[in-house]
Amino acid sequence: MVRGARALICAILLVLGNVAAAQDTAQYRVDVTFNWSDPRLDAHWSRLIAFAHSSRYSLFRDGDTASSGLALVATNGRVSVLEAELAEGRRRGRVGAHMVLPGIASPGAFSFELTLDYRLDHISFATMLAPSPDWFSGASGVSLRVDEVWQDSVSVTLWPWDAGADSGPDHTGPNIDTQPRQSVRLLAHPDFLTPDGLKPIGHAIFTRLR
Repeated sequence: MVRGARALICAILLVLGNVAAAQDTAQYRVDVTFNWSDPRLDAHWSRLIAFAHSSRYSLFRDGDTASSGLALVATNGRVSVLEAELAEGRRRGRVGAHMVLPGIASPGAFSFELTLDYRLDHISFATMLAPSPDWFSGASGVSLRVDEVWQDSVSVTLWPWDAGADSGPDHTGPNIDTQPRQSVRLLAHPDFLTPDGLKPIGHAIFTRLR
């Protein structure tokens, strides 16, 4: 009888252990939709770079100075320098898997999947609004695990941002390198303003798959 009880307890602990292990990871699909359009332009978005990371890594934040990697994404859609920065973050245990998606016309949509774990439970992404001097959009540090519970669905509004790296005045104006570099800020350009203020240009939905 004792032996049977011990076996039952071991079986229960094994099941609970497997459940706990399963909760340490989660897979998400991210659907990104942009509604920006301009009939005067070949409106499009550059390649999108997305990655998992911890709370100790920040892709961008209002008032911060853009990293060289983010500045290059915003000015010409290049992702190689940001990938190098992510590799350094990965070496420090702050960044997980990343991916790069081909650019799209705008309006348009991106979709991708990422697997997270309990240490790397945030997702960030960025893509250049094109044509433009250094304008971009994306999401930075979307937390998908709250109080140790994976969220089933999270929705994020997407805004136009200025990377502070190029002082060109308009979509197709000349490149004017900004020195010293200014801070990242919401884009106060007439094309994106309404009488009620800045208008969003899209949204992202993070859906847990497992």
